[in-house]
Amino acid sequence: MINISGNKQLDIILPNTNRALKEVLKGATPKELEVLTKSKDLKSVVNSLLNESAKSSASDKVLLQLLKNNPTLKDLGNVSTTIKELLNSIKTNQDPLPMEKILTKFIADMKKLSDLMPSDKKVSSNKNANTQVDSKLQTPQNELKSTLKSLLAVVEKSPSFPVKSMGTEIKNLINNEALKNPTTPPSTQSLAQLSKGIDTLLRTLQTNIKDVDLSSLKDALNSLVADKTKTPLPIEKVLKEFLGDIKQLGGDGALKSKITDSGVFLESKLKNAQNPQVELKDTLKSLQVLVEKSSVYPVKVLSKHIETMLSSETLKNASNTSLTQATADDKKALTQLVKGMEKIVETLKANLKEGDVTTTKTFNTLLEKLQHQMQPKLLTADNFKLPAIQDTMGQLVPMLNKSALGETKGLLDALVKILQIAPNTTLEQFANKKMPQELQNAMQPLKAAMSKADPLFSKDIGLLLNKLNSMSSAQKLSTKNNIKEILANDLKSLLLQTSSELAKSSHPNQAEILKNLDKLSLQIDYYQLMSHLSNSSLLYLPFSWNALEQGNINLKKGEEDKFYCDIELKLKEYGELSLRLVLYEENQLNIQIHSDNKEFKNIIKKNIPSLRSALIESHITPREIRLLDATKKVPTSPYDSPSKEISEGINVGFEIKA
Repeated sequence: MINISGNKQLDIILPNTNRALKEVLKGATPKELEVLTKSKDLKSVVNSLLNESAKSSASDKVLLQLLKNNPTLKDLGNVSTTIKELLNSIKTNQDPLPMEKILTKFIADMKKLSDLMPSDKKVSSNKNANTQVDSKLQTPQNELKSTLKSLLAVVEKSPSFPVKSMGTEIKNLINNEALKNPTTPPSTQSLAQLSKGIDTLLRTLQTNIKDVDLSSLKDALNSLVADKTKTPLPIEKVLKEFLGDIKQLGGDGALKSKITDSGVFLESKLKNAQNPQVELKDTLKSLQVLVEKSSVYPVKVLSKHIETMLSSETLKNASNTSLTQATADDKKALTQLVKGMEKIVETLKANLKEGDVTTTKTFNTLLEKLQHQMQPKLLTADNFKLPAIQDTMGQLVPMLNKSALGETKGLLDALVKILQIAPNTTLEQFANKKMPQELQNAMQPLKAAMSKADPLFSKDIGLLLNKLNSMSSAQKLSTKNNIKEILANDLKSLLLQTSSELAKSSHPNQAEILKNLDKLSLQIDYYQLMSHLSNSSLLYLPFSWNALEQGNINLKKGEEDKFYCDIELKLKEYGELSLRLVLYEENQLNIQIHSDNKEFKNIIKKNIPSLRSALIESHITPREIRLLDATKKVPTSPYDSPSKEISEGINVGFEIKA
């Protein structure tokens, strides 16, 4: 689950930072603005929003309607389409830069190179200074020689006499002692001559720039321009990942990562960023409590080792306030902490291997899966699948045979008995044989024995071990690491960075790229503002799906730990499709599917059994799956719905900052 603060605040949603809000306020009527603020002038609207939003949702309702009805924002289009257009504009070299502009840049590059070459005034008579300068000459010497050769090939073909006569100057520069052998340190005199010659050449070139044969120059300079633009922008990789096909989304947290890095949560993530050193301190404190209770001596003595780490100056002074301070990390101290963690991890892993098979993660995962499959809420005609249950049991039996615990015998006998039942046995027949009760009774002694196992084999140790592994380098413990990772992976952050960098560059498609960057930024701003005003988290679909024309996801948190997910899709072939998912009691799920397309509804009906099986496999209990007409759909917005469950049960479960 995405951990996002539940406070409803507008403290950083301002027209100058959220362009969607700015667009809405531009189109508001005086009457609408009067509802938003007591003053009628636009200047005080935002101040009123900041003050009134926490007290009353009246202004939010008006602003939400303005946002939904704004023509500019309604026609923003699909985020995936914008990402594709942005990628195409980055990849494609459409119209090259005007040749005169290229030549001007070429001159500037030559000037930059010449500045790297020390003149007679720059070279010190001190031997050490000369040695230091000489060691840096190789790269600019080689590059300058190559540039001069490219220019020579162009000017020799020029019909203009002043341009053609520059060939002699260029040849003299190429044959200068300083460029003849880049590995040999040049003399002070040759460097001075080279510097003077380049200055003269640059002046001549600038004077005759209009007379240069641009068609000839194009080929010679093409490779130089390509070199400047072929390096991919940092955002390109992230955009490609966001366009990953929906079929490639696995269970490895890929979707969660795409959602959290979608740009909608950027400011919230920055606000809630944690200092990894504080995380390490908290992890070690929790671990210390557990290892002290262990009867395994090597594990128990880790308590003293942990105490030593906690008493280090780095961890004693660790706080989240240091994230905003320009203080450098003590790299030596961080390296010591990493070594300390390595000792803890090695000791725990070595001793975990000595435990009974019932203490392993694999065994516990299978046992939990079996318990889930056999829970009363799943023993219904729709959900009961004996072959799937027997498959889990078949994996548990060989592990139970290896266990040294006497408490495993009863469970082993019960599993073997159920495995002998025919797979096509009905739920009624299965229940009549009292198999569920027998299995439940057989599990109790083993569960009791497992609960008394050494703390070393507890789930908590496993979780803390994973945390330590995630902080296993000095870089990951750096106070700025979390912030750097957020800024490096978040789409909105990369859009801002790329826009700033591109504005200063000479990329051939600069204007087109900036246009698409601007559009994508506005789309993210729109989702952020809609999220705030609708007391939810409204997201675009962060993946590519050829069958999809448009779609979004709306997440809401209700009372009593209920979670709502509304998915609105517009399919190219089947039209509009709406899904409402309600998750409660941790893993109980109700699903409503709304569509008016008969063909699509038939496809859904055929695949509902597969959906049930997939949910059960993921330890989720599908209590209700209903297929309804879209025309009968109940509004899901907390402002539009008359439903008490929706209007009163939904609260601000997610803090989205724009």
